[in-house]
Amino acid sequence: MSWIDRPAAVVTEHSIAVVLVVLVVTGAFGAGLGQIEQSSSVSSLSGESDVAEAYDDARTNFSTREANTTTSLIAVHNESDNALSRASLVRTLRYQRALERNETLAPTLTADEATVSIANLVARAAIGAEEREELCNCTITGWSDSPRTDGNVTAGAGGEASSPTLDEQIAQLASMDQREVAAVVEHVLDPEVTSQTSRAAYQLLPRGYEPGSTTADSHLIVVTQETDGEVRAAAAISEEVSAGQQAARAIATDQPGSESYYIYSRGLVSPQQNAAMSDSLGILGPMALLFVLLSLSIAYRDPIDVVLGLIGVGVVLVWTMGSLGWLGIAFNQTMVAVPILLIGLSVDYALHVVMRYREERGERDDGVRSAMRRSLVGVGPALVLVTLTTAIGFLANLTSPLGDIRSFGIVTAIGIVATLAVFGLFVPAAKTVTSSLLARFGFTDTPAVLGSTGFVRRVLGTGAAAARRAPFVVVAIALLVGAGGAYGATQVDVATPQTAFMADDPPAWTEELPASMQPSEFYLKDNRAFVYANFQAPDKQGFVLVEGAVDSPTVLEGVAAANETAAEYDAVFAGPGGTPEIVTPLSAMRQAARQNETFNATFHGADTDGDGIPDRDVATVYDAFHDTAPDLATRTVHRTEDGRYTAIRIRIATEGNRDRDAAVAPLLAVSTGFDDVNGVDAIATGQPVISKNLNDGLATTMVESLTLTLVVVLALLAIVFRLREGSASLGVLTLAPVVLSVTWLLGTMAALDIPIGLITAMVGSLSVGLGVDYAIHVSERFAEERAADHTTERALQRTVTGTGSALLSSAVTTAAGFGVLSFSLLPALQQFGFILATGIVYSFLACIYVQPSLLALWDEYVPTWSETTEPSVSPGDD
Repeated sequence: MSWIDRPAAVVTEHSIAVVLVVLVVTGAFGAGLGQIEQSSSVSSLSGESDVAEAYDDARTNFSTREANTTTSLIAVHNESDNALSRASLVRTLRYQRALERNETLAPTLTADEATVSIANLVARAAIGAEEREELCNCTITGWSDSPRTDGNVTAGAGGEASSPTLDEQIAQLASMDQREVAAVVEHVLDPEVTSQTSRAAYQLLPRGYEPGSTTADSHLIVVTQETDGEVRAAAAISEEVSAGQQAARAIATDQPGSESYYIYSRGLVSPQQNAAMSDSLGILGPMALLFVLLSLSIAYRDPIDVVLGLIGVGVVLVWTMGSLGWLGIAFNQTMVAVPILLIGLSVDYALHVVMRYREERGERDDGVRSAMRRSLVGVGPALVLVTLTTAIGFLANLTSPLGDIRSFGIVTAIGIVATLAVFGLFVPAAKTVTSSLLARFGFTDTPAVLGSTGFVRRVLGTGAAAARRAPFVVVAIALLVGAGGAYGATQVDVATPQTAFMADDPPAWTEELPASMQPSEFYLKDNRAFVYANFQAPDKQGFVLVEGAVDSPTVLEGVAAANETAAEYDAVFAGPGGTPEIVTPLSAMRQAARQNETFNATFHGADTDGDGIPDRDVATVYDAFHDTAPDLATRTVHRTEDGRYTAIRIRIATEGNRDRDAAVAPLLAVSTGFDDVNGVDAIATGQPVISKNLNDGLATTMVESLTLTLVVVLALLAIVFRLREGSASLGVLTLAPVVLSVTWLLGTMAALDIPIGLITAMVGSLSVGLGVDYAIHVSERFAEERAADHTTERALQRTVTGTGSALLSSAVTTAAGFGVLSFSLLPALQQFGFILATGIVYSFLACIYVQPSLLALWDEYVPTWSETTEPSVSPGDD
């Protein structure tokens, strides 16, 4: 007995035992389902990089406060009235008071100035004016490195520190009439005033605000919470902090007045994505099963086979997801695709087993067990080889720098092995038991193989007919289209929009779903768009870190040039008045000089040529800067404990809704400008740069995983076909249509402007792993038919109508299963599903209409068969 005969004999001779063993194992795996943990974030790059280290330095070495904080931005929008009116400002303060008193949010807020808005500045200015009968010259720092707006207010010269409570602020504005409040607003927002209070006020106003005006359609509230550690991604937000941010939104929805509140924060990302994952699975699962049920019903036309197929799918899912729980792998956005992927692959395996069984039953009437055994012996080697090659395609994702993508590769590889076990052992055994039982009662009819007759047979036979008449023409056309696709592949963009994992508003058709399936409200994407379109977003700040002899006059000249360079880019955020938000050591020192006469004299005294740039005694200027305005100095010039100056930081705010390439361009231009400055090194960093580096690595990851998959699969096919069929070249040829289909797919991505992203970067290796399935079945069946002494033409005809019918059913159900992902609430999964479904269709077309011509040419020009006798003729031959 051969290696495949033994398991085939076990399945057919001990069917009931096999079924029972599989059910017991299923119970063991099922116990792991309750241990699955859910994660809502795609992990960041593993390891460290120079850019990431520079970002840490830019945050920790240029901060005056504890960095373990996170910030929520709440845009207060008043479309029908003035957001700076007395009534609107009072409502803002009352909302802030509700936030600071909330039992969920309050324990997580920072000790000082946890909430800051322009209403605070106006109220404090009014209180100061009333106390001193004039408007106080309050000061307030700008964005922090957290980043946030610090509301610590100190009185101007001669005044005492003033920190009125929110109750006092509310009472103050409530006691004034609209005209009095407008006068205070006018003073605070006077464009001629250069105080830090005025600068902070403008940062809290929308970019469309007209400087000096006492009206605006919106303003910003900044809420700061303490965290257990430094926050680099949404996943680092604790449940307590996240719950506080959800409470802030809940409070906002209950506020009176005409204001709308748009809140965006990292702590809201996880709850929204968790809801999107759950809702997507709730919608996609039934849809996928419905598609599969309809497809199997059409393909099988036998309710018993349909039920067995669905049971097999369920067992595969239990094994795979149970393994995920036992291994402690978190279920994240990428894992949403796993059940859909496995449903499609399960149906593929089921179709090949059942269709081959029907062929054997139709050709020889020697009983259920004999037919099933011959079926497994015939299709089993192909299924094992398909499992190996598909697993290789999945495991190629281990080359990804993303931990969650690597986990996806591991889980899907486990799933494909489970699929082989279930549909190679359990389903055939169950089919044997049920068919044998039915045969005892006289039910022996087996529906004909789809594709063996009628229109479908003629359509499938087109590939064999073309191979007989013009194989060179078919191959030439396929190569020409493949060349076009390969060229298009070089034009595919590499990008992962930051909203790719943020759910869209549920489409209108979801309203017709049963109440239990209707999705939640997804507000974060729209909120983010509004906040980023109107306000400076802290997480969209980039930095240029300059290290070395930064107390050299040439460095400050480079800083001046850097400011001019950055200001030329449209992607740099411009606040009210159109001034680019660029903070450099020079701009900070000039601000300090305008507010302090002593430092003004020191600053300009070091400028010998009158160009506004100190060109001597720079270290002395830095010392005076730190003494005069320590907060501003610390944020721009780093001084070590022994008094040396070793680094400076340039902060550039970028447009929140710009793509990463545009956002990073001014940062790279500024850092490059320091290449000619002696004694220093400059590096661009910040979240935009780190994100861009991640995206740039995706193209490399895709090439690496695709190359690895092709090389390993090619070697495996060559070895297996050499051992089984005596020809390694047949294994090489088997991979050819798969490569063609991948080039077609990448060309389609370019034509449809679908970028390579965190998820779509997997399509190359997955397409090879899935597409080679079809090619293997075609080559295996052709070799089997030729070994049975059929002519090339007859072998091809039997292959495309026999195995091809199973491939057709498989392609339809698998593509439909993947296509279901297009209905996901997450944009990234929508694209992933569409691309995989398209790849399946291309793989089917290549194997049915191109591979027969390749096999015909191979059979003619690379002979491997011994001299044969006259070709045998089977019943039904044309």
